Amino acid sequence: MMPVRDEMACAVCFVPLNVFNGEYGHPLHYDTDGHQPVPAPVRTLDTVRRVCDFCGDPQSAWAITGGNVAVLGVGEQGLLQDLGAVWAACVPCTIDIEAGRAGAPAERAARRAGLHRDAVARAAYRALHAGFLADRRPGRTLITTTAWPDLSLDARHLPRIRDGLARFCRGPLGLAATTTVPSRRTDLADSLDRARLYWVDDDFTGMAEAAAPDLPAVTATSNLAPCDDGLLIWSRSIAPRGITAASWTRHDNATWIVLYRAIGGGLRDEAMQALRDDAGWLAPIRDQTLHPGQHLGEGGNHPLSPVLTTWLLIAQGAAETEPAAIDKNVRRKYERAKRPLPDVRIIHIRSHHTTNTGSSRTASSRAYTSRVWVTGHWRDQPYGPGRTLRRPVYIHPHLRGPKDAEIKLSTTVRILGKQKPDDVPTADVPEADV
Repeated sequence: MMPVRDEMACAVCFVPLNVFNGEYGHPLHYDTDGHQPVPAPVRTLDTVRRVCDFCGDPQSAWAITGGNVAVLGVGEQGLLQDLGAVWAACVPCTIDIEAGRAGAPAERAARRAGLHRDAVARAAYRALHAGFLADRRPGRTLITTTAWPDLSLDARHLPRIRDGLARFCRGPLGLAATTTVPSRRTDLADSLDRARLYWVDDDFTGMAEAAAPDLPAVTATSNLAPCDDGLLIWSRSIAPRGITAASWTRHDNATWIVLYRAIGGGLRDEAMQALRDDAGWLAPIRDQTLHPGQHLGEGGNHPLSPVLTTWLLIAQGAAETEPAAIDKNVRRKYERAKRPLPDVRIIHIRSHHTTNTGSSRTASSRAYTSRVWVTGHWRDQPYGPGRTLRRPVYIHPHLRGPKDAEIKLSTTVRILGKQKPDDVPTADVPEADV
């Protein structure tokens, strides 16, 4: 068997690269804008625009290792295309392969290509797949870089979502080495067992998403996180990385944070159930350990900015919580397992939280004769002994000036709330053991 190459993708378009005569290149079927491939190891990217190597489905879930297949093109150039020994598989193809239906992915590929009536094409697909699967190695690895359609995870099911992630961490299936989680799976699972569970509602998620890009530099402290162990899920994924959830655990004043994306959006019932049984609802995409005094100078550009922003907003009193009603099926499963039902807290914007006092003067005694719009922004707030320390505090958008004063007109259109998209599906949470 040929040595396994380090999988590469183009850093410009995020498409996995094939090897042609020893050189990396875009897949022949991929229509680029003319740019040259810029190879980057897949393990360094948050998102990769890969398709199922068996049938072409745009949502790949598992990486399977088999024979290192190469295809020789017959023609003047005699082009040799190395397809590699690690193939991506969608959930339906994975189900068929695990069930011994090796011919089913070939039929699916032919249908997707519009060649389902072409016996020669179907035979070619079967031969290609057979060459790869003949040397298939046991196991498979969860692909964490697939950008799944957005999926709304409901607070009522958060205990089941937590348990699915912990079960996967303790299970035999592989996890891509894009984070330190593969070497710390037991630590993560144990932390999830202890975790306090938070679900951030849509308004608070919108506020955090709006504030995160402008987050200034942050200095980590031992009490930056709201508790020692936690799992927090936003009502929808947060751009630009598509982060849906974060977990953390604090040990010896250091805080290990893991970021996740939601997986399985758009799958049909059988495929959805299979993915939930195998991997759950969340896939880790980034992690970092913060130590007290560590300076995060990237601010809003840092991958952790969504969770840091959410923590800071909670700490400054912008949030209040209420208990979530847990799904009755989840409650029954916990009762049968004689497990205490965890407390899930819904985080929403504090009803009367406001930065504007209604005063016509600021701290600098500036008088206002009209009300003016102040956009949301961060400010360094003194705190600690002698008020010598600083931490970012978010100033919410507000009208500044006397309550009865005229509002100064502006041509700027301001959106004061976010409407939840109608086309975002709610997570399909099938029955599963907890």
